[in-house]
Amino acid sequence: MAKPTVPPKLLSEPQPKPLIGPQLRERRRQLGLSIDDLAGRVGLTKGHLSSIERDLASPSVASLVAICNALGMPVGALFEGTETAVVRRAKRRRIEFGGKGLHDYLLSPSTRSRIQVVWSEMGPGGSGGDELYAIPAEEEFVMVIEGRLVMTVAGQETLLEEGDAMTFDPRRPHTFSNPSKSARTVALFAFTPPLY
Repeated sequence: MAKPTVPPKLLSEPQPKPLIGPQLRERRRQLGLSIDDLAGRVGLTKGHLSSIERDLASPSVASLVAICNALGMPVGALFEGTETAVVRRAKRRRIEFGGKGLHDYLLSPSTRSRIQVVWSEMGPGGSGGDELYAIPAEEEFVMVIEGRLVMTVAGQETLLEEGDAMTFDPRRPHTFSNPSKSARTVALFAFTPPLY
């Protein structure tokens, strides 16, 4: 008889998943857009978009970026950062950047910083989603702290292992995934925030 699979322990303190739906809904309403209008602009069904706005469904990173772009807001506007230059491990803020099987934490002090840094803990098979996405930022850097990570940039896959790093233009379509079926991946993502 097979032993039950025990999920890998998270390195960060557990925090509830942040709620982003009300912020997206409020911004949509401020712009005078119906849910049908926004769904048509981003290529999602009205039902799925409604579920995202009610925090009943997690969008892929590509869907979240598309929604934020259509609403004229950077994804970083959804994150609550701290105002101090030192972000202690116990004070990391969990953020919702989209994707599946991820626990993401903002390490940079605030969204007004010149750089945004995200600590990402990915369960086995965790990813940014199957859809490629682009971020209107100048540069993105990723470093694997633990495990393995597949970065797909403009259709080219690169396997990164513990200690490996990669820098690329985040305006090129990309996504990422933990290729393991049993081990977690921990990676550090840093990018210049989009300017709107």
